[in-house]
Amino acid sequence: MRRNLKNLFVLGSLLFGASLYAQEKTVTGVVKDHEGLPVMDAVVRTSGGNEVYTDESGNFSVQANIGEYVYVESMGSPSQTFVVGESNSYTVSLKASEDIELGEAVVTALGITRDKKSLGYASQEVKGDVISQGRGSNALQSLSGNVAGAQITAPSGLGTSARIILRGVGSITGENRPLIVVDGVPMDNSNYNSSSTQSGSGGRDYGDGSFDINPDDVETINVLKGGPASALYGSRANNGVIMITTKSAKKGKDEIIINTGLAFESLNIQPKLQQLYGGGFDADFQQVNINGTNYSVVDYAADESWGPRLDGQQVLHWDAFDSNDPSTYLKTRAWSPAQANYKTLYQTGIAYTNSVSFSKSYENTSARMSLSHVDQSGILPNTSLKRTTANLNLSTRFNDKLTAKGGITYVRTNGYNRPEFGYGDNSIPQKLYQWGQVQLDYNRLKNYKTSTGEQRSWNRTSWDDATPKYSDNPYWILNENTSNDQRDRFYGNFELKYDIAPGFYAVGNIYGDNTSLNITSRVAVGSQAQDGFSDSYREKTEMNYEGRLHVDKKWGDFSLNAFAGVNRRHETYGSMSASTNGGLIVPGLYTINNSAQQASVSTNKYKRRVNSVYASASLGFADTFFLEGTARNDWSSTLPEHNNSFFYPSVTGSFVFSQLVDASWLKFGKVRAGWSKTGNDAGVHQIFDVYENTAFSGSTFMGGPYFLTSLSKKNQFLKPEGKEAFEVGLEMQMFKNRFGFDVTYYREETTDLIMGVQTGAETGVTSKMLNAGKSVNKGIEAMVNIVPIRTNDFEWGINVNFSKNDNEITELYGDFESLTLGSAPFKATLVAAVGEKYGQIRGTDFIYDSDGNKVVGANGLYLSSDVKNLGSIIADWNMGIRNSFTYKNFTLSALLDIQQGGKYFSVTNLFGMYSGMLEETAANNVRETGTVSQGVTGNVVKNLDGSYTVTNTAENTRNVSAASYYGHYYAGPTSQNVFDADYIKLREVTVSYAFPEKFRGPFSNVVISAFGRNLGTWGLDNKHIDPEQASGGSGNVQGMEGGSLPSTRTYGMNLKLQF
Repeated sequence: MRRNLKNLFVLGSLLFGASLYAQEKTVTGVVKDHEGLPVMDAVVRTSGGNEVYTDESGNFSVQANIGEYVYVESMGSPSQTFVVGESNSYTVSLKASEDIELGEAVVTALGITRDKKSLGYASQEVKGDVISQGRGSNALQSLSGNVAGAQITAPSGLGTSARIILRGVGSITGENRPLIVVDGVPMDNSNYNSSSTQSGSGGRDYGDGSFDINPDDVETINVLKGGPASALYGSRANNGVIMITTKSAKKGKDEIIINTGLAFESLNIQPKLQQLYGGGFDADFQQVNINGTNYSVVDYAADESWGPRLDGQQVLHWDAFDSNDPSTYLKTRAWSPAQANYKTLYQTGIAYTNSVSFSKSYENTSARMSLSHVDQSGILPNTSLKRTTANLNLSTRFNDKLTAKGGITYVRTNGYNRPEFGYGDNSIPQKLYQWGQVQLDYNRLKNYKTSTGEQRSWNRTSWDDATPKYSDNPYWILNENTSNDQRDRFYGNFELKYDIAPGFYAVGNIYGDNTSLNITSRVAVGSQAQDGFSDSYREKTEMNYEGRLHVDKKWGDFSLNAFAGVNRRHETYGSMSASTNGGLIVPGLYTINNSAQQASVSTNKYKRRVNSVYASASLGFADTFFLEGTARNDWSSTLPEHNNSFFYPSVTGSFVFSQLVDASWLKFGKVRAGWSKTGNDAGVHQIFDVYENTAFSGSTFMGGPYFLTSLSKKNQFLKPEGKEAFEVGLEMQMFKNRFGFDVTYYREETTDLIMGVQTGAETGVTSKMLNAGKSVNKGIEAMVNIVPIRTNDFEWGINVNFSKNDNEITELYGDFESLTLGSAPFKATLVAAVGEKYGQIRGTDFIYDSDGNKVVGANGLYLSSDVKNLGSIIADWNMGIRNSFTYKNFTLSALLDIQQGGKYFSVTNLFGMYSGMLEETAANNVRETGTVSQGVTGNVVKNLDGSYTVTNTAENTRNVSAASYYGHYYAGPTSQNVFDADYIKLREVTVSYAFPEKFRGPFSNVVISAFGRNLGTWGLDNKHIDPEQASGGSGNVQGMEGGSLPSTRTYGMNLKLQF
């Protein structure tokens, strides 16, 4: 780590030492609006990367070479482009806003700026203002609803992982998330959540690399959705690329910007518990004689709520048996719903966000520095998160040939006691919604320790035994069983550009990314879980060294933009972890040396290298016809030497037909098409079998260590997963730019899927790594922009993003019909099945007769089928609708995010019903009257094809108790706990006001805004669970809700000062 940090700092110091006095020939000009008036603060950007702003008279001065493109942009006006010729002075006239045509420059693969009309593939750019206006702490989560074809989910919690999928799932067991590139730096977006966390079995979400990107530093995010757009990244391009460009200083525009914000987080959707019946296994109190007095005693050994009706009678509660506390000892209280019920455990989360940036430019050098800090407390007590970010971007021109630019960012994230969720001993949602007693007074639970430091749990083994039976006091969990994590990250880039001749230049780049993560966890003596302590450290570094030669020329109607380059990627990873075994010797001493038995120790390290060559050429004619081809070859160290070279080509083309159509209603029109082959590299340590020393895990043979190979067989003949993609699209802008759309159809086939195929026990291993299987994704993406109203003072704009993806697993290995991806804690598994969408939830279903009626058994409860597929976790379609209103200095924006289709399995629903806690278990007087399973009885015969024939049917009339009926949510069909993942969400609302100049004081701009995120949710199949919470992080195992935290809404205010 130190070596890499040293390299990055040396590069930064080189930039600081750049000369400020080198001279060169400049290109000057003036920018005017459609009325001939000068335009101030218009952006003038060259294809070589130089950028300036016009002054108050519309004048600009920029360094450029003959043959370079110059793009001129101003808010509310069209982009204009001209080519530098022999002249040194240019006048640029911008059109009125209703005459805007598509012609902006966008950042494409390898960070190269291109004219969007020349692109033969789909990409979508989101401006930094859109990302930051909702004041979220995760820049990529802010893309939700703003990008067609992007599905983004993240569970509740502090800095949780964001799962981002572009155009569906292609790989079965490999990486499906897109590559994230920040200023050319490929970012490590690793997720360190355990497999149990991802499958809903309990754990903490420590976030991923996407949280390290400060939204206030983002200039633009350009999403390269498919292979034709991302093919230049070769074996990392299978899942698309998210290109993030951060802000830099603009020549002629010195400024300081301060943002300060305050946000509040409160509960949105959480399970609704019944408040009519208290704890117990049945409707009777225990009758106990204590010191000669008879008492009605609550059965606090039960962790269910099938007890007596809460009718107000006087009983002894869980805290009435401590003779050292005279205020409660043998004091009865009413058997009534608690005023301080389970909702009392939560608090309003508060986030303070502050950032400041400084930009300064000289004649040949510019610099931007920013500092930001997020301080957030969670919705559960004693949980918090802090993130500090420092960023520096610099650029300089040494002379008329040589320029340099670069940047470095440092991020420190400290998580204190990120809450555990899922089905685990330290999961608060499990204690609140799945197992428990609804009448508990949480104010009394806050005193979670006795005078001697032992736990005070409501869940007593018996009235005279305070040992916790099943459940810890939630306040004990939150204060004693804690986890701390610290992530430190440095990433940066350095570029040298040398202009060899007009339109011919060379570029050299170095990109570096270093991340370290330290996690410590503790479990106190006296907890339900085994007491202990663990400490782990991970560090990962990636360096990329790159060189390119560029040609950017124009001859008459012909244009050529071409380059060729080489890249070396070097990656290192190391981890160390240690944990106690058998508990702690000394309570409260959290060190590895305090282990009651030999501690478990493990280490891991690897190195990866990928060498690459690549080239691209784009030929244009008359700004109307464009043809582009790219090629890349990778040599990967993770693959066998004889099979480590792979070639990734792409071909795209576009036809701007509006250039040939003379129609006043048509402002821009383009058709495009693209084809590509990309890859997904094999992971490390997948080729050769290795032996592991078992002594570090405490296992020995006759007192000595021994070595074992993994139960997963490696494969020295592995090759990367491959994806062949085709897409075609149509873009149009019409009616003076009041209506436009961009529609894409795509089809992608992924082959040679890397997976661990199960083997027979007689082979000595349980699975073997193979290239096997195929999957297909096809779908449509549509972006629509409408301006229904536009006047001098008012504008209403509508932007719609829509995507529909059809996914199918077409082949697995041999005659395998399915592959298990993960398992829920109970009753359900997640599989990839041939002929089905990815991510089928598998479990038992109802048995139906020929008329579709559910079949009921002789016991009055539903019959279960054999195990079958119950539906895919993949949504059918997603849509985002943003309405934006501008009136003078006021702006209002609202974003609806809609999802249709997909399934999830809920353990909370399963056990919330089983234990009598959810509202349904006490509705309509069901506990007194019982209930009848709606369906039919009959004779059931299973057919050879797996179907069922039901004869002699009759309406079921058998009445069963509520406890039996709802207890059957565990013993009965799995499908009772599988739900549609549909939703409609008011994802974001922002209102802002920009103060007029006379009220700004010393500032050049003052904006105050109010914002809200996730303010409303509708259309849920299960009112207790937000479908987005059925996620254990950003891995492939999704749709397994094992005990999620409630979804939350956020609202707050922000003040922006600029001078």
